[in-house]
Amino acid sequence: MNSFQAIKEANLPSNIQGRVTIEVVRRSDMLDVDTPPISGFRIGDNGIGLDDDNWDSFNTAFSPHKLSRGGKGLGRFTWLKAFDHAEIRSTFKDEGGFHTRSFTFDVNYDSDDKRGVPKIASQSHTSTTVELIDLKPQYTDQCPRQTEQFIQKLVEHFILVFLEKNCPSVTLIDLGQKHDLNAVFEKDFKAAASAHTFRINDHVFTLHGFRLPSSRATKHRLVYAADQRSVLSDKLADHVPNLAGRLLDDEGKSFFYLGIVQSSYLSEHVNINRTDFEFGNPDDAELELPLPGYDQLIPKADIRSKALAFVQDDLADVIESINSMKLDAIRRYVHREAPQYRLLLKNPQRFLDKLTPMPQRQEIETVLHRELFLRETELKKESTRIIKEAGKIGDYQQYHKQFTKFLDEYNELGVSALAQYVAHRRIILDFLERSINLPPDKQKFPLEKVVHQLVFPMRFTNEDIPSSEQNLWIIDERLTYHSFVSSDKKNKVIPVIESADEQRGDIVFLDEKPDIFDEKPDIFDEKIIFSDENRKGHPLNSIVVIEFKQPGRTAYKETDNPVLQAARVINAIRAGKYKHKGRKIPIANAEIPAMIFVVADLTDRLKNILVDFGATITPDKQGFYGYHPNHKVYYEVVDYTKMLSDATKRNQRFFDKLNLVDNH
Repeated sequence: MNSFQAIKEANLPSNIQGRVTIEVVRRSDMLDVDTPPISGFRIGDNGIGLDDDNWDSFNTAFSPHKLSRGGKGLGRFTWLKAFDHAEIRSTFKDEGGFHTRSFTFDVNYDSDDKRGVPKIASQSHTSTTVELIDLKPQYTDQCPRQTEQFIQKLVEHFILVFLEKNCPSVTLIDLGQKHDLNAVFEKDFKAAASAHTFRINDHVFTLHGFRLPSSRATKHRLVYAADQRSVLSDKLADHVPNLAGRLLDDEGKSFFYLGIVQSSYLSEHVNINRTDFEFGNPDDAELELPLPGYDQLIPKADIRSKALAFVQDDLADVIESINSMKLDAIRRYVHREAPQYRLLLKNPQRFLDKLTPMPQRQEIETVLHRELFLRETELKKESTRIIKEAGKIGDYQQYHKQFTKFLDEYNELGVSALAQYVAHRRIILDFLERSINLPPDKQKFPLEKVVHQLVFPMRFTNEDIPSSEQNLWIIDERLTYHSFVSSDKKNKVIPVIESADEQRGDIVFLDEKPDIFDEKPDIFDEKIIFSDENRKGHPLNSIVVIEFKQPGRTAYKETDNPVLQAARVINAIRAGKYKHKGRKIPIANAEIPAMIFVVADLTDRLKNILVDFGATITPDKQGFYGYHPNHKVYYEVVDYTKMLSDATKRNQRFFDKLNLVDNH
C-alpha cells in the first residue's frame, strides 16, 4: 500500500504512468524444486520517494503523516515481524535536485545512522525499492508457494485499489515470468463485478461483488476492508448453504463469489495491526476488554446480514436454479417417504436456503423436521395470542377471519401427524412382508419372533413400551384400545396380575372398559388398569389373548390346540386366580367376554385339529373362526400371509391417498 500511496502523492505527469513491481525471491538453496519456498520480496515503485517529510514519518512511531489515508504509522514494524530485515533504496526530488537514501532496517535500526543521509542521485526520476529479506520460518508455510495463489491474494488484498480509474500498473515477477495483475483484475474480477450501497444507523457501507474463476479461488467469501485493504473475511457457506461449492454461470463456467464490504466506519474502527475491527458484539471480535463507547459499535452480524441480502441478489439466477433442483429432491422425498411434510411444500422458500445444493436424505429430513417443529411452535403462540385478544376485538368479522385462518393452518398440522402415522404403517407392513417372504434358510430369526416383535415387543407390557412401538393394529384395529397388555410373559411375573399359574399367553389384554365387541365401544377411555385412583377396583369386563405359533410347524398334538391353550389362560383370569399388589383382581362376572387370536401357518395337521374342534373355515380358506360355548370364548385363527393381506387392505386407501408407493 505504501507504493500506491507514494505514486498518488507524486502527482505524476499524465504521460507517465505509475508503476509497481513485485519480484518474488525464492530459496536459492532449493533450486532443484519446481517451486522453492519464498524467502523474500523486492517491491519497487516510481512514487514520490523518501523525501524529508516521509523520512521524518518513517522515523516516527505512530506517525500521523498518512492518517487521512488510513495509515497507522506502524507498517514498517510489521516487516520485522515476518522478515529478518529490509534493505531500502529511495530516490526523491527536493529543492537541490534528486537525492537517494540507502539503509538497512532491522531490529538494531538507528535513525541517526549516517547511512540514511541523502546523497546526490545517479538518476533523474523518483523511485523506491524495498527488499524484504529472509522470511521467518513460522511464516513460510502461511505464504502461498504457487504463483497463481500469490496473484490471487495480491489482487484480492488490493482489489479496491484496482477498481480506481487511475490505478498504477502492477507487475509480478516470479520464476522468470512477468504477470500483469491489472489484466488479471480486468478479466477475472471486474468483468462480472457489481456494486451496492446500504446504510446502518448513520453509516454508509458499500459492497462490491465479484465472480472469480474457480482457477483463482476455492471458496465463496465476504471480505471486510478498511482503507482499500482487506482485513478479515467470512466463509459465505457458513451463512448461505447454497454457496457450499463452486457455482456455474450461464456459459457453464465455474466460479466463486467474492464480496468486499467497505465503509469509512470500518476504516475508523480497524485495529492497529489491521487484523480485526472493533465490533459491537464481543463474540464477533476478539476483544479482551470493552472499549469506550462500545455500546454504540455496530455488530458484525448486522453488517453481514445487510451484505448477504445483496450477495443473494447478485447470485439470484444461480441460486434459483439450485433451489429448483433442491425442491425437486425434497418433493421426491416427501412423496415417497415422508408425506407428513407435504404441508411445508406450500411455502418452500422458508427452508430451501437452509439446505446445501445437493442435500442427502438425512439433511432433508433434518431441515424439514425442524421446519415442522417451528410451524407448530408458531401456531401455539398464535393460538395464545388469539385467545388473549378475543375479548378486546370489536370487529367480529376480522376476528373470525383470523381465527378461521388459524384453524386451517392448525388442521394442516393434524393432517401432517396423521400422514406420518400412516407412513409408519406402510413401513411396518413392508418389513413384515419381507420377513414373511424370506426363505427359511435366509432368516436370521424365527419368523414368529420377528412378527411378535413387530406387533408388540416381547417380554414387555404396555407400561414399558410407548404407543408408537405397539403395532397391534396389524391383527385388529380394535386392539389398539386396551387397559393393559402383557407380551410373552409368564402370568405369575406380570406386574399388574399375580398368579402361580405357569401358563403363558403371547399377548394378554385385560380390559376394564365396556365390551370391545360392542358395536360402539368407549374407545376414548384409555386409562391403564389401577393407575387411576378414581377407577381403582373397577372389575374387568373383557380379555383378549393373542398367540403366535412357529411357521411350518407340523407336530401338533391334540393337547397343542392353540385355542384351548389360550382359553386356559382366560379361564384362570375369570376364576380370580390373579392378584394385583396382593389383592384379587375383581372380575365383573365369571363369563366376561373373551377373544382369542391365533397367528400360525395352517398346516394340514393344525387344520384337522381345528376342524375337529368345531372351527369354521373362512371363505378365503386362509383362516378359521368360531365360538366355543364351553369356554365361552370367540376365536380367530389366521395365516401369517392373511394377517398381512388384511392389514394392508385396511390401510390401502390411506396409502393411496398419500401416494405411498409399494416398494415391492
